[in-house]
Amino acid sequence: MRSSRLTSAFAARTGATGLIPFLTAGYPSLDVSLEMMRAFERAGALALEVGVPFSDPIADGPDIQRASEWALRAGVGMRDVLELVARFRTTSSLPVIVMTYANPVARLGAATFAREAAAAGVDGVILSDLPPDELGETWTAMDDAGLDTILLVAPTTSAERLPRLLERCRGFVYCLSRTGVTGQAGGYAGALDERLAAVRSASGLPVGVGFGISTPSDAAALRGRADAAIVGAAFMRLVTQDPDHGVVERVEGLARGLVEALR
Repeated sequence: MRSSRLTSAFAARTGATGLIPFLTAGYPSLDVSLEMMRAFERAGALALEVGVPFSDPIADGPDIQRASEWALRAGVGMRDVLELVARFRTTSSLPVIVMTYANPVARLGAATFAREAAAAGVDGVILSDLPPDELGETWTAMDDAGLDTILLVAPTTSAERLPRLLERCRGFVYCLSRTGVTGQAGGYAGALDERLAAVRSASGLPVGVGFGISTPSDAAALRGRADAAIVGAAFMRLVTQDPDHGVVERVEGLARGLVEALR
């Protein structure tokens, strides 16, 4: 296993369950996004996930879709997101994962994106809609730039498909707690413990669990079962309550509650 900031962060917390909070870059503004990232670090996050605003975020529910639409109206694009990470990186070594889709990467060019992302201080990339057996040059570009590629394992992922996903994973494995989109209840959950066991038996990577985790009690249910709890829509809902006032304080409060519940 190659060394990276992500693998080092998980190794430093072996046996514990950390928090990976998500935010959509540019919601409500890039400056507030930066302050939210710093607040997540103060709260004790294991790593950060930063979403690139996109017009067709098929994996995201209404809360994150609303955040993307807001940021897109403000003109936030891929290079703005990378600049945001670079600003954060001037004062922090906390791992940062960029969550995006194949189209924004293709528009910039996979090699250009990977090179600029690495230069900005990005550690990992989630390409939510790109299977590991398509656009091989994109995956190669990520490898060449030293970026961890994190793939999603769903309740519907077959036993035959799982090894192919895990072969492409770097940093950690993102295990979905259920089908559907972020921030909404419902969907097929299957047996999470069986899925976690299957992933662990086939891979030595840490495992993060996301989708449907909003409260400290949700997070506490993952304590000792997963290596990380990934929370996104709940933070975006807090921004939506009042985008102009108290955003950083609200998200930091929830992050602290989640971190405490995971201990």
